[in-house]
Amino acid sequence: MGVEDVTMKDFKLKPMKCELNYLTKSDGSAILSQGTTVALACVNGPLDIKMQSQSIEKSTLEVLFSSKGGKPCVADRYKENVIKQTCETAVLGSLYPRSGITITVQELEDYGGLLCCCVNSVCLALLNSGIAMHHVFAATMCAIDVSGNIVLDPSHEEIEKARAVMNFVFESREKSLVTVFTEGSFSEAAYREALEQCRLASELIFAFYRDIVRKYSCIIG
Repeated sequence: MGVEDVTMKDFKLKPMKCELNYLTKSDGSAILSQGTTVALACVNGPLDIKMQSQSIEKSTLEVLFSSKGGKPCVADRYKENVIKQTCETAVLGSLYPRSGITITVQELEDYGGLLCCCVNSVCLALLNSGIAMHHVFAATMCAIDVSGNIVLDPSHEEIEKARAVMNFVFESREKSLVTVFTEGSFSEAAYREALEQCRLASELIFAFYRDIVRKYSCIIG
């Protein structure tokens, strides 16, 4: 399993590990750990689907999330919606009309930052599948502590004590914001600062992607 510590200037993200092709019976898969949080994503498609579910203009994207406990809840549907909206901006669905693409995400361990880990594992699984994309995407997070300080890539304990938690997803070309999901209260100034810190951090995630894909290409070459 490839291991990378991603650092830049004054901050350091949690150690990341990834293995592609983790599942043999999928078109693409990736198991990713960010610190001690672990998610497994797999992609199947393009696939033939029922006529009533087909779109003549693009593929039909379905996202399924399974928690470690196995019992579905509202929070799971929220994760599915965030991942689906993010993927729909990235996947070149117009190349696969009248077909379906299914993305399945499994929570393995959650010690903070699970949704970001899931989003990033999905991007790696899409890269592994070979499905055409406008861009790749990376999710980063930060917390605002009780003193108003921004903590990048917070630990589980820091998240529990935080006044607010912010998660951002950026695309790889212009580092534009694709998706944002937040909890808690914060000022506009704190939001802008958090956004820029997380934008910088996304560069490290993209560098990690490149390294993993490069290593995998060398293995299969």
